[in-house]
Amino acid sequence: MSLFPYLKIKLSYLSTIKGSVVLLLVMLQLAAWYPFLSQIQDDMNRHIRQKDRANHEWERVKQQAIKLHTIRFIDEPWARHHVVATQTNIPTKWSLEGIASVAEWQGLLEKIEVQFAVGLLSVYWQREDDGQWLGRFLFNINVPKANREYHNWLPFKLRAYRFERKDWHLLSTVRTDESASALVTYKKSRYWVRKGSWLPEAGLSVNAVSFDHVILVAKDGSKQSLIIREAGGQDD
Repeated sequence: MSLFPYLKIKLSYLSTIKGSVVLLLVMLQLAAWYPFLSQIQDDMNRHIRQKDRANHEWERVKQQAIKLHTIRFIDEPWARHHVVATQTNIPTKWSLEGIASVAEWQGLLEKIEVQFAVGLLSVYWQREDDGQWLGRFLFNINVPKANREYHNWLPFKLRAYRFERKDWHLLSTVRTDESASALVTYKKSRYWVRKGSWLPEAGLSVNAVSFDHVILVAKDGSKQSLIIREAGGQDD
């Protein structure tokens, strides 16, 4: 009997089995590689999102830089400002200076925080004899973001202070040829002060320092005098 028909059947069956095995192996390989390929795809998508976010932030940074270089405070002609430092033509530090009332300062600072993303590096306040306030600010420039926190950079909290003499003591004064300073205590905290010093916790500035007394001024212009207490005595 010839074996060829039998061999043909076996070969045909073998070819069928071989195709199924190959397909199964391919599916197994895909299943094994799927988590890895999925992770690669997720990483690529995340990279694309990060790149788009970075490009968007960079555009906002450039727009803010242009505004910082060109802005004019038309309603606040008393305010002077300039860019202090830059990096690749992008401002990194910005200064602001002027003399105005607290209400005017509040309006300007709120306007600045609406338009710019800035962080306070330093501030100096001094109350003038006419009740105006000299302010000097140095800001760093941040990436603009929505829903930024509002800051109160005014020289005092927006509430009235009541002067309590028992909270104050003048301990000593030191005078040189050019200036005088004094050591005072307020609610058990000690401060070295001189003319123009601001005490934010008390809401008072120092109007004058002499060899035996210090004059404090409230934001409404009222004045309080501290004298060096004698042994067993109290300040006036």
